[in-house]
This record gives sequence, C-alpha cells and structure tokens, in this order.
Amino acid sequence: MMTPQGRSREKQNRIPVSIVTGFLGSGKTTLINYLVNQDGMESTALIINEFGEIGLDHVLVESSFENTLLLENGCICCSIRGDLVDTICDLFAKVENGQLPPFTRIMVETTGIADPGPIAQDILSDEGVIHRCVLECIVVIVDGVLGLSQINRAPEVAIQIAQADIVLISKIDIGSPERVDRLQVEILAINPTAMIAVMENGEIDPDFLFQSFAATSGATSRPASKNAHSHGDIHHHGPPLTTAGSHAHGDIATISVVREAPIEEARLRPWLTMIYSLNPHAMLRMKGFVRLANHDRPLLLHGVGSVISPPVWLESWPEGKPETRLVFIFKELDADVVKKSFQKHVLDQPSKTV
Repeated sequence: MMTPQGRSREKQNRIPVSIVTGFLGSGKTTLINYLVNQDGMESTALIINEFGEIGLDHVLVESSFENTLLLENGCICCSIRGDLVDTICDLFAKVENGQLPPFTRIMVETTGIADPGPIAQDILSDEGVIHRCVLECIVVIVDGVLGLSQINRAPEVAIQIAQADIVLISKIDIGSPERVDRLQVEILAINPTAMIAVMENGEIDPDFLFQSFAATSGATSRPASKNAHSHGDIHHHGPPLTTAGSHAHGDIATISVVREAPIEEARLRPWLTMIYSLNPHAMLRMKGFVRLANHDRPLLLHGVGSVISPPVWLESWPEGKPETRLVFIFKELDADVVKKSFQKHVLDQPSKTV
C-alpha cells in the first residue's frame, strides 16, 4: 500500500480527467462554454449527460443522432448514452482507429443533481480506465445567490461540496459580498480542504483549475484544524500538537486531524481498512497527507467514495512543516464515534501487557 515506486511516472502517462458538477442552474454550462474556448483547451474531450441542462445550443442537437462530434474549436464533444466507462473507452478506440484526433484532457459534466462520487469511483477503479486515465480534480459550482438556501434544503448540494477539490462560487456580479462571504464559511464547514474561487459569467483561468491544482498533487495547504466552523476540538494526551476536530452539517460530518508526532503505519492501515469496509457507502471523501514513522517524506492519501487512490509520496512537506493533516468527510455516521475510534486505534499508545 505504501510503496511509492512508479506512481509519478504512471500518473504522467495517463490522461487527466476532471469532473464538473453543481446544482441545477449553478452555471456548469456557462463555465464549460468559457473553458473550451480558451487557449490550450483545444484537445479536450468533453463528456456531457445527454439529458438535463445541456446548453451547448444547436451544436449538441446533433449529438442526439451522432454520439461523438468534433466542435469547431477542436474539442471532442460526446454525449453519454450509457455507461461512462464505455463512453471513455469508445473515445480512446475512435482515436486509435483514426475517427477522432488525439485528446490530452477529459472533462465530464454531470447533471445538476448528480453525486460525483460514483463517477469518480469508475475512473479510480475500473480496469478499462485506470491505466489510461487519472482523476485530476472534482470541480463543484455553487450558486452565489441561491447557494446558502440550496445547501440547507437540497442534500445533493452538500454531498457535491463534500467531494470537491475546487469549489467555484458563481454569479458574484449579482450576489452580495456578505452573502458570498457567508457561503464560503458554509462551504468550508462541509469541506475544509476545498480550494474556493469566485467567478462571473463562468470566467475562470483554466490554469487555476488544472495546472496549479495538479502541481500541488492534491495536498491541501489549509490546516484542517483551522476550519472556521470546527467545534468540540479535542487534545490528545500524549505527543504534543495532536488535535482533532469535527463538524456536522445535516447527515454530513467532517473530522479533521492535525498531528506533529509521526503515526505508525501498522496502526493507520488496519483502521482505514476497518472504516472503509464497515460502511463504504458512508464515506464521501478522505484527503490529506500523513507523517509516518520511519519516513522522511509526506504520504498523500486521497479517497473519493469507497475507493482510495494508490498512495503517493510527496517530494516535500507543504509549508515546510512535517505533520499529519487529514480530513474525513462522511454521511450518516456519528462523528464522535469515528473521532474516538481514530483516537483509540491510531493515535493513542497501546497499553502494555504485564
């Protein structure tokens, strides 16, 4: 599980896949229309659900008859008729037989009420895809005007945010700055690892979404213990600077762990196996890096839904600080129970038998 060899090389040789989601009317299509017309995005393969708020106007009308087409800007556009994995494999096959030009990136736009977790799990675990693609990031768009009320009344919105790497707040031209500030606090309460940016008319620098995010290898630079909405922080009675906090938002709960002292791999591994096997559907996101005993470099851990990506060794410690920073986001589990379980089985020193 913890072997780093070959991970970086394999990742570089695979096509990056980004998932773009967001609640109904949040601005997904506006963002995608903007992105695919930017320099450097010409060789993108765009996969869009056939039904729902498609919005590429007359161009996509053709896709109901012809599943795959080449847009004028050079992007490949494909509508999903069946399974996502079949669609991705079909794109690669059409490139191999010369029906389509090669592509260097895949963007998947989901419907407004979709849970991005199962889509990410297909990319992370299906044998037909994992050797060709790598999940780069999950981008979630939140409505800058209606987002606060949607988070409270539509469970899909909180689930989307919980699994996001990047959250884009849309419609800032008509949303008040105070509302946007409150929305950011709510977003971080659900997902303290999310990178947040605001946008108007779908305009965002593609480098922010893709290159700058990829350069961080997915490691958050925001200390998990500084979550603005963290409640009931506990202090571990043992090695210094070990903290864990939790926050609940409806059925979704977040546990954040920051620990300076090294963690034993022999204790972390079985705990992860246990928590993921007992109730895999409850796990929404795991993200962060670990300071393992007897290792000089941080180990990046990244999971979406019930699937944990192969661990990767980072070259250096984010912010130059050797410590563990982990965030677990889950639904329908008691946060206190999970927190105490992590404390007991991973952090606390086992008692010695006399």
